[in-house]
Amino acid sequence: MPRIAWALLIAGVLAIPGAALAEERFAVVIGANAGWANDKPLRHAESDAEHVRDVLVELGGFAPDRVHLLRDPDTASVRALLRKMSGWLRASRGESLLFVYYSGHADERHLHLRGEPLSHEELYTVLRDSPGRVRLGVVDACRSGSIVETKGGRPVATFQSQVVDELEVNGLALLTSSGADELSQERRALAGSVFTHHLVSGLRGAADANEDGKVTLSEAYQHAFQRTEADTAATPVPQRPAFRYELKGQGEVVLTWLERATATLVLPRLEGERYVVVDRQERRLAAEGRTRPERELLLALAPGDYHVKRVGPQTVESAAVKLAEGARVEVAGLTFESRPLSAGLLKGRPEDTDDPAELRDWRRDEALRLLAAGEARAALRLFDQVLEEVPDDAASLRGRARGLVRMAEAYERTGDKSRERRALRAAIAADPTLPEDPDFLRRYQQLEEEESTQARDETHRAEALMQFKRNPRLGRTWGLGLELVSTRGVMVISATYVVRKDLFPYLALDVGFGGVDAGVRWTLVSSRFSPFVGSGVHVGIPGFSSTPTRIGVGGKDITNDPTDANDVSSEDIFALNLHVDGGIQWISEGGFLLEGGLGLALYPKDGSPRAQLMPIIGAGWLF
Repeated sequence: MPRIAWALLIAGVLAIPGAALAEERFAVVIGANAGWANDKPLRHAESDAEHVRDVLVELGGFAPDRVHLLRDPDTASVRALLRKMSGWLRASRGESLLFVYYSGHADERHLHLRGEPLSHEELYTVLRDSPGRVRLGVVDACRSGSIVETKGGRPVATFQSQVVDELEVNGLALLTSSGADELSQERRALAGSVFTHHLVSGLRGAADANEDGKVTLSEAYQHAFQRTEADTAATPVPQRPAFRYELKGQGEVVLTWLERATATLVLPRLEGERYVVVDRQERRLAAEGRTRPERELLLALAPGDYHVKRVGPQTVESAAVKLAEGARVEVAGLTFESRPLSAGLLKGRPEDTDDPAELRDWRRDEALRLLAAGEARAALRLFDQVLEEVPDDAASLRGRARGLVRMAEAYERTGDKSRERRALRAAIAADPTLPEDPDFLRRYQQLEEEESTQARDETHRAEALMQFKRNPRLGRTWGLGLELVSTRGVMVISATYVVRKDLFPYLALDVGFGGVDAGVRWTLVSSRFSPFVGSGVHVGIPGFSSTPTRIGVGGKDITNDPTDANDVSSEDIFALNLHVDGGIQWISEGGFLLEGGLGLALYPKDGSPRAQLMPIIGAGWLF
């Protein structure tokens, strides 16, 4: 599982012959579960940061108000705190030490924090240039070894130096959980990172190799290195922690003093037995140690109720222990009960808890596990349960955003663009910093472009609908019509093609007078009612109609009866004519059309051009 951790600790110890000023130690401890959009969420980066904070305060000489714990911060918050820290260090009167811890996601170049990316090089530069006498950085992350190679550095596995109480050394040291091309692991059995688990256990006493009651930087690193390498050797992603040493002078930095412990657990002198200490609910590990035949092993713990588990090849034996203030408890005197190895080191769902906060924590952790396993829907249900109780729970909001991004990816694969966009918008609503995420940037730009295109299309559709309501001729292709009388004839059946909203060429059959007609009409305005003009040519078909037809126009009758000498003959007009027309046209939203007006037919008679004014009465349908 990809994973990163960064640590920054500041403390100062000044030794002057004849006088000693107080130590000044400061720490910045960062944990970030969510990472960037494409990262599989971590479950325990933030709780690992809490464990580091606790051991620094309990055993490391750090005042509680000088240890700053940041859960899932953005880059701007980290930079602002580091700037403040530099000011405090400059103002300190004594020697100082700076220690930075980060647990979260990372790649070869950047820590995966919210907001603008924060590079390994930038953090290295901050540590190098800090005014603290000694600067320490601890990084538990995928490919975290990249930082030890910044500016030409080389990672090393071990180092040795003389141990002294005073900070006679000065400079920079970096510890990382993996090499530059390696992935770091979380373990469900440990409820945390393999590297941080062993680092914290070492600081609580498991790393005190020379039994002097102090855990130094080299002891802590070598213990974490050896245990991490051994525990991950048989896994698909073995880890080999790295170290960069830029400390000068004669001396060693002491990280924790076991004499500061308010309660102590003593492991017996035996060959290689593994003991794991968990909290009363058996949901969080406190420390781990492996016995040695040549000496007892002390684990410094806070007072409280614990379970000590002796882990064998096939079984796990468990014993409850209560550590009171100042207690020193021998593990050899505890009563152990055997459990099957399948019971594991930690419990799963806290079924027997009455604490709503504990149940919410479990739901959040389980949701992160499901999300990392690709079960986005199930994870979203658990995140939503937490948010129903605590709507502003930042970790659940960030987790929900990551789950919605996974859902959007699934919709993208199935081509469901509408649901994909809705899921992405809901993700941004849950985590407004997502658009700043480098992994999410391409998807966000694509979303913005698609939504912009969709908005333009919707605007165009709205405009088209409005135009259609004003002018229902829009969107029509063909039309059929019937004219009772017009310059095109009597009982005229017409077929119309809609070239555009205002241009209608047609062909017509004159049933009454016998002929065909072709022409075009134009509507002059875009509305339901519109004036129209038209022109066309009519050609008669001899013998097509022999039924006398009479219509009155301007005091004259027009008939197709040639024996009527007083009338204008239809054969004269409709044998061949050119005509121009004008009038008013109305159309409904359904395409039904009514029109009326006047037309002027121009036709030859006795070798001279004649004109005849005629009414236009018709109806039709556009579709």
